[in-house]
Amino acid sequence: MRKIALTLGLLLAALCLNAQEVFLVKQGRGRAQQGMTMHGNWIFSCEDGGKVNLYDFRKKDGVPVASFKLASAQKDNHANNAEFGIEKKAGASFPLLYISVGKVGCPIEWTCFVESVTRQGNTFTSELVQTIILDNCHGWEDAGYTPIFGSPSWLIDRDRGFLWVFSAIKRTTPEVTKDFSENLYVATKFRIPKLSEGSVVHLRLKDVLGQVTFPYDIGFTQAGCVRDGKIYYCFGVGNRSDDRPAGIRVYDTDTGAITASFDLKETVLQEPEDVFVRGKKIYLNANTPSKSGIDPLIYTIPLPRHLQ
Repeated sequence: MRKIALTLGLLLAALCLNAQEVFLVKQGRGRAQQGMTMHGNWIFSCEDGGKVNLYDFRKKDGVPVASFKLASAQKDNHANNAEFGIEKKAGASFPLLYISVGKVGCPIEWTCFVESVTRQGNTFTSELVQTIILDNCHGWEDAGYTPIFGSPSWLIDRDRGFLWVFSAIKRTTPEVTKDFSENLYVATKFRIPKLSEGSVVHLRLKDVLGQVTFPYDIGFTQAGCVRDGKIYYCFGVGNRSDDRPAGIRVYDTDTGAITASFDLKETVLQEPEDVFVRGKKIYLNANTPSKSGIDPLIYTIPLPRHLQ
């Protein structure tokens, strides 16, 4: 059954790739582009270190409408992934914003920063309201769960009300995972901590609600999002490396299958950084080296019919 689902996903994804297009050419770059999310008509595009540029979704104008620094901005905060949650702090303009660090080996590697963003006109400010820390998988294996190597990506399923931690058994670089059969992708389900639980929340083995592992058929993780139990995740570095091309996988947490696969080797030459699903499209945030002189892009990719 899983092979049938994978084959169907591959066929449907291949059929829709011809309609891929550039949605936005972003200006105002500071550091490397990283996590991206949307709320209403605002596009929140993060940079390494914690700066956020905002773009108007309706106007498709590459000039930022505004910029602000995350309260968690610091050298080690790669701001690798950005996700809006469900709860909103009193007086805030947006739901809570969850920031994945995404920097392997740093002191805050296992940390998720939860921020509350407020808007006054075109001025945006952010306050750190909670820090979530994963316990490094202590005791997971003895309890029948699969431990991860680190660098968790914190994904919010707003439709079902869960927090998923996405990572892998081993680091997803060619130097560490030399053979794809040695690795698996791992999605672990938790509750979404409430603000009332305090400014610092530790998630431990007792908090695990479930776990799903997925085949490892593509390397070099970037970031992703969740919609209705399906994890949309991007991989690769674009044309910087022949053995790490850009791609997207859609993982079904209900079945444990890859339900769609997008090969972007010929169409996304920039490094994919994060994806967001809106309507019937995937929006892919891409980065280019600053020395290239090429502005980073946001692409759109139509969803296969079975995911619309």
